[in-house]
Amino acid sequence: MCQNSRIISSVKNGELVVCDGCKNYALTYNNVYFQFDKHQLLEFRKYIANIDVAYWLEYYAHTTKQRKIPVTTLHQNLVLVFSLEEIEELKILLLLKENSNNEFISLEQINYPFILN
Repeated sequence: MCQNSRIISSVKNGELVVCDGCKNYALTYNNVYFQFDKHQLLEFRKYIANIDVAYWLEYYAHTTKQRKIPVTTLHQNLVLVFSLEEIEELKILLLLKENSNNEFISLEQINYPFILN
């Protein structure tokens, strides 16, 4: 990325930045970094928007894995997997969903074993 970059959106775990000089976009999320031109970014937005999250959560319902939603890449041996919360954050980064920081979280969203004494 060039020195003429500005942040378009950001969440706790990442940000979407555009370079005003070369018109490339950089999406950094957790330990994943994507670099897109405008067309590629729009295609990626469309892909993320069309993921059938309910299907994948149901498909992998009986696994112990936290990340159940696959995002395929052009490399046939590389598939990125995300949790529901990560997909929701990606949608906020890609401006597909409004960021509502004022919402309370539910008990199911807390990733901690709850033990009653």
